[in-house]
Amino acid sequence: MAQPKAKKKVPAKNVKKVQVKKNTSPFSDSKKAKRYFVLFFLIMTFVIYGNSVWNRYNVDDNYVTGPDNTLVRQGLKAIPKIFTTPYYVNPSNIGQSQSSDYRPIVKLTYALEYTLTGRDRPMLSHFINVLLYFFVCLMLFQILKRTLKNYNILFPFLITLLFMVHPLHTEVVASLKNRDELLAMFFALWGMKYLLDFAEKKKIRYLIFTLILFMIGYLSKSSIITFLVLYPLVLYFFTDMKPKQFGYIFGGLLVVILIAHFVPRLFFLHLSRINSYVENPLYFEKNFWVRTGTGMMTLLFYLKKMFFPYPLLFYYGFNMIPVTNWANIWVILSFFIHLGLLVIALRLFRQKHILSFAILFYLIALSMYSNIVVPAVGIVAERFAFVASVGFCIGLTWAIFRLFRTDPKSLTIEINDRVKVLAVIVLLVIPSSIYTIHRNRDWKNMFALYKSDIPHLDNSFKGNVQYASFLLDFIYKNPGYEQQGFVNPETRDRAFKYYRRAIAIYPKDYISLNELGTAYLALSHNPDSAMIYLRKAVALKPDVQAAWVNLGLAYRYQKKFDSAMITYNRILKLNPKEVKAKFAIADIWFEQGDMAKAIQLNEDVIKECRDTLEVPYINIAKYYYETGDTVKAMDFLVKSVQKKPQPGVCMQLAYYYRYHGDMDRAKYFFELAQQLSNADKKPR
Repeated sequence: MAQPKAKKKVPAKNVKKVQVKKNTSPFSDSKKAKRYFVLFFLIMTFVIYGNSVWNRYNVDDNYVTGPDNTLVRQGLKAIPKIFTTPYYVNPSNIGQSQSSDYRPIVKLTYALEYTLTGRDRPMLSHFINVLLYFFVCLMLFQILKRTLKNYNILFPFLITLLFMVHPLHTEVVASLKNRDELLAMFFALWGMKYLLDFAEKKKIRYLIFTLILFMIGYLSKSSIITFLVLYPLVLYFFTDMKPKQFGYIFGGLLVVILIAHFVPRLFFLHLSRINSYVENPLYFEKNFWVRTGTGMMTLLFYLKKMFFPYPLLFYYGFNMIPVTNWANIWVILSFFIHLGLLVIALRLFRQKHILSFAILFYLIALSMYSNIVVPAVGIVAERFAFVASVGFCIGLTWAIFRLFRTDPKSLTIEINDRVKVLAVIVLLVIPSSIYTIHRNRDWKNMFALYKSDIPHLDNSFKGNVQYASFLLDFIYKNPGYEQQGFVNPETRDRAFKYYRRAIAIYPKDYISLNELGTAYLALSHNPDSAMIYLRKAVALKPDVQAAWVNLGLAYRYQKKFDSAMITYNRILKLNPKEVKAKFAIADIWFEQGDMAKAIQLNEDVIKECRDTLEVPYINIAKYYYETGDTVKAMDFLVKSVQKKPQPGVCMQLAYYYRYHGDMDRAKYFFELAQQLSNADKKPR
């Protein structure tokens, strides 16, 4: 009986080669094709975002660049300070200032810009942002093309195209402050490229390059931390590297994070981030069900914006996303949607299915902004979904292929199937591009942005406050107001309206109550309305003096001098060295006809301050001038100039001496006034 022939054993290496089909399309590998891809993405980037190049500075840009950022305006000389100071310092909070984050790479890029141009050039800054976005998209395409080498080249191309035109990215590109997101994403992807080189060639230098780029990305923005998990995810799905080998890669990345995060804080960096209820109430919420319920609402918000990115807004915060528990139908719906996505991802995980990768990439990238792990500033923000949108675009593109039963791995796709897929993509790309181009115009300047967004911010406390504050700032800085006290009633009333709306959303904000009360005094001379808000402010924070100062001024407007005295004495109890309160009390004495007490109180301040202040002399001069003793008034003004010359005082003295024929003194004070005025105009 004939023996059956033994089966020939196939070497393991040969089996592997049979299983993996490499995309050998000449179109995908040729240098000419690569140049076409680069050119297409470059043109497409500037078609979509080119109009943003003409934009000016906008919300929060002054934190990192612009006329108000004196550090960046020092150019390369500022590099030591850039690397030893916080990302931004905000001294505006009443009672204390705050400094937050450490992102020196972002400020460094703006310092380099200023060194090249020698002046503020928002056009150059916006152009660089658009260019950075192009490099992010190009790097994404190169990585997709490499990891999806077994797929038709059309698949990674369309993923990148959908990513590029997604309107959700307009905040990242059109806002100069958000260059940190672009830089972090670019360096993260660049690091991923070298990580894939390491997985393929096993040369340690590629891993070192990855770690260096990852650190630069972290110093651009710490949101890159999600790549601590995304890197191993990519290695698992698209390389032959064993999961056991991920350990030292994960460890190396973790060491980089620890160094970049803690070393600056140990030696030179002192941060004082103040968590605000109106930014995110979850900072103060310990209830697990509320935290997770709000987290589910957050995830639903991002999923909705991925599919339907309208309206896009510059800020959300309290109370745009309701803080809620699980007794909410939308929380339940979000839970089942995301649970379903997770179940699909886990079921397809061992198959290394592209849909599993897309879902996991999306969820991991969003995790740190879900409000479940930690509360996010502003609760939600469009820029927070920047990285996660990669996973969304992969999943959406795969779904479009499968809709027409087209295999994205097929190297030759039938023309009919290709037309169907491209038709759907075009239907997505055209409206997305149009909306993105339109949204860029909203970021033209702060006026345009607020005008576009404020109708959709009825429930945003901080959105309304920012707009109201912007309007007041515009009034205060308007030359008509500075020179003649002119106020545009329409602008003023609009500011009042949005402050009132903000306070209706959250009545316990001390700063807004104080600012609205102050505005009623300064802009409409309405002490009755001012006191409504100032009294609420001092009731909220009786140990903070700002609202007490304005309350005292309101009492003086009403001629309620006894109440004003009580208020100013309350300020002195809070801060015995507050000379402004003493000056106010002295003015009250003078207004009540007791000039001697008014002068004596100013002289007491002169003694207490060791004769270093000019203000008491100016006050005494005012008292003498208003009682008709011009000679003594001028003598005290001269003494004030000897302590600290002021342009206005010097000019007043010049006119006085010129009128009385003392031309030498008139000339002296006139020239001194000019010198002081010119010094104030010089950039600092």
